[in-house]
Amino acid sequence: MTKRVFVTGDKHRTFVPLFGLAEKNELRDTDILLIAGDAGYVWDESYIYDINSLQQIFPGTVAFIDGNHENHELLNSMEVSMWNGGKVHKLGERVFHLMRGEIYSIYGNNFFTFGGARSVDKDRRKDGVSWWKEEEPTNSEIEYGKERLLNYADKIDYVITHETPLSARKHISRQKPIDDGYTLPQVFDDWYSILTKSERFKKWYFGHMHVDKEITNKLYGIHNDIRLIDTETSMRWI
Repeated sequence: MTKRVFVTGDKHRTFVPLFGLAEKNELRDTDILLIAGDAGYVWDESYIYDINSLQQIFPGTVAFIDGNHENHELLNSMEVSMWNGGKVHKLGERVFHLMRGEIYSIYGNNFFTFGGARSVDKDRRKDGVSWWKEEEPTNSEIEYGKERLLNYADKIDYVITHETPLSARKHISRQKPIDDGYTLPQVFDDWYSILTKSERFKKWYFGHMHVDKEITNKLYGIHNDIRLIDTETSMRWI
């Protein structure tokens, strides 16, 4: 039986798409669902109920990178363990937070992950309640990610990020370019250029922009869509 990996975008603590996926497909305990940030299931101290709900709906493993709309303080307080070759925060028996700059070997593919982004609405949010400064990667986290990516560029199959490479933003957003020292979109553009030189690299999925859109054959914005890795089959629930 083929072991499957699904990828989807921002869920913001909703379970509706997962119910739809379960109704439409015969899910297996070997299935893995990757979420490209803003999962939102770790938002406050009641997170354990959300984690239990995830495990009831999805029989396999749910693994998400952090977006900007997460409780980063709570996530970072969790014990760090290892999963498929990379560091994670283990939130349940089958739910993991994939950490920034890590590489995970999953069913024959290597996934490089890097969470975080800047909230454009942070001025309307409350520090420590609905916004956390840790949403933006630090310079040391970016350097760690760069080092890992450079060392393993020819071994990476897929990239999952929350923030969007700068070149992709030009096809999606009409926002003015960021010029206040926030460099992550440009950093990701540089990393993308490095990866496209590798024959092994297949695709980079990003969330954050709330679009399901192919930018290039190797760069895809994902939101509502739920895609089956390798086959690129859409399992969209609506």
